[in-house]
Amino acid sequence: MYLFFSIYVICLFSISPLFSEETSFKSLYDEYKRGNYETVSRLTEKILNSKTGNRDPRIFYLYVATEQDWEKIKARTGSFPIPTGKDSSHYFNALYLAMERALVLGEYESLIKWGRLFQKEGKGNSRYVDAVLILAAGLLELKNPKEALKAMEELDNLNPSPKNKEQMIALKNEIGRDTGN
Repeated sequence: MYLFFSIYVICLFSISPLFSEETSFKSLYDEYKRGNYETVSRLTEKILNSKTGNRDPRIFYLYVATEQDWEKIKARTGSFPIPTGKDSSHYFNALYLAMERALVLGEYESLIKWGRLFQKEGKGNSRYVDAVLILAAGLLELKNPKEALKAMEELDNLNPSPKNKEQMIALKNEIGRDTGN
């Protein structure tokens, strides 16, 4: 019986760290890479809701990338504090993912709010041009072509990629069709 109990205890303590309270980003990211999105979503939500109030933008990114419930994403994105410095890239990448979902779901008010935030605070992020293009697309969907053009004004000066240039041309052509120009 003692041997059985010893084996049980050893097995219990050798279980993946995913089941401990101190779940690390690395263990969550490993699960994410394995495609265990439900597990990652559940655990990141638990971490973000914990009493310690974990505000690691990397955890927030994994949450937004894996959570299926749009209302939960919307609520969490609206309440997560904007980090500064090197940690902000993960936050803005998560915000970009939320903007993509908002565009697909037709949630233009959220998209515009987050797009304006990205435009104001996320200029240094690698997804900046993409985020502003999504913002412009959302503004166009709301029949606001002047605001869409205004949002894209600065992008020409940012040396956009060839793909982004094509997207900008397509959006401007769409705006031209909508306004009769």
